[in-house]
Amino acid sequence: MSFITRAKHWLKALWHGRLPGLDPARQQYYRIAIVLTGAALVLTTVSIASISPEQIPAINQAHGMIAQPPSQMLATTNNSNGSIISKQETGPVQTLEASARHGTLDGNSLQWIKVTVRRGDTLSAILQRQNVDQPALRRAISQNRKARSLYRLSPGQIINLGVNNGGELQKLTYHMNSFETLNIRRDDNDVFSVNTNKREFETRIAYVTGIINHSLFVDGQAAGLSDPMIMLLVELFGWDIDFVLDIRKGDSFAVIFEEKFFQGQKVADGQVVAAEFVNRGKTYRVVAHKNSYGMTSYFSPTGHSIKRTFLRAPVKLSRITSRFTLRRYHPVLKRWRAHRGVDYGAPRGTPIRSTAKGRVTHAGRKGGYGNAVIIKHGGVYSTLYAHMTRLNRAIRVGSYVDQGQIIGFVGSTGLATGPHLHYEFRVNKAHRNPLTYHFPQAAPIKAKYRDDFLQQSQQWVAKLNTISRNSLHLARNN
Repeated sequence: MSFITRAKHWLKALWHGRLPGLDPARQQYYRIAIVLTGAALVLTTVSIASISPEQIPAINQAHGMIAQPPSQMLATTNNSNGSIISKQETGPVQTLEASARHGTLDGNSLQWIKVTVRRGDTLSAILQRQNVDQPALRRAISQNRKARSLYRLSPGQIINLGVNNGGELQKLTYHMNSFETLNIRRDDNDVFSVNTNKREFETRIAYVTGIINHSLFVDGQAAGLSDPMIMLLVELFGWDIDFVLDIRKGDSFAVIFEEKFFQGQKVADGQVVAAEFVNRGKTYRVVAHKNSYGMTSYFSPTGHSIKRTFLRAPVKLSRITSRFTLRRYHPVLKRWRAHRGVDYGAPRGTPIRSTAKGRVTHAGRKGGYGNAVIIKHGGVYSTLYAHMTRLNRAIRVGSYVDQGQIIGFVGSTGLATGPHLHYEFRVNKAHRNPLTYHFPQAAPIKAKYRDDFLQQSQQWVAKLNTISRNSLHLARNN
């Protein structure tokens, strides 16, 4: 028997005075109490129904039922389109309820809407969704280089919209990165102006050391290096070390870098100021130098350039599938022939870089090479890149390229069994092995910067010596 059924039987027995275990006087008392309670509920319902919505504030005010809210009240809700809105409200309760749909109120009576960018969002879609899209705003954004960063939004980014009581957009703020905020403001003439604010950060120096047990990526991440910092190490030391072939267990690394703090919280890594990599017992070091234009370059501790006139490999972190040799069995032609280049295996679509600056002399199909690019570097050197799935659209015969510029993408066009890059290096039209050729170094640090650089370099080298010794000591003890 259910609870409701049992309750009905109990009330029926009570009403007729036949409830066992309870004297008649007590049963009469309970019957009267039930009747009075029911009557009170009916009267209350009738009274509430007779009050109009317009009377509610006045009645509450008369009875002192509205207490003044705190000076600030925080809440979070979802608006109709699913964007998250944070609110910080002031004023009486009825004002709070009316403005809760919009967001925080500032001192100028602007209602701030905090919009979180969703997947597939565009600036135009966000503005239309919030009913604040204006042609004048779009013109102001299109005419400002930094404001055009709003055209490249990513999910999770925040845009703050300040609207007046009429729902018109007056301000827009957007954190372009950890260091800079974009501000767009509407003036009395309905013209939008754009400016940026840079945060003032506290810079602290930190360092990370590690021992190679698996790879630079695995052990670098385990030590606390970010992915961009690991890629920078590959770029800096890649002139001397092949991070696919040369790395050995027991190699070590040390990195001294800046950390950016804002109000006591770390917000980003800064630049690497000095680094070391020990490969097979040989130590390689680099030290940063910032010139008068604010551009950072890296040199050896003695001021020599770490760069070569040619990159060691045109594809980052790829594996060598076939080396330079005068006798190799061709997998497609099924016969022995010379292989006067190096093959780099990589996934289809992997970017291919020009190993040095130069001028394009061929761009397109070239027999068994498939889609290929040939670049002339001065009067002595030339390079060839073959089997591309496609070329960079900017690459044409006669165009100039910089060292490291993307010229195409790995493919398997021509005589190829799978996606890879065939790379050839020629000196005075003769093929040379790019893995063993001694490339000349780039220019050293300029004379006007040399003395200051050497003084700073000594300090960073001393720090590298200290942390490297400590790292080696800990590694041996473990």
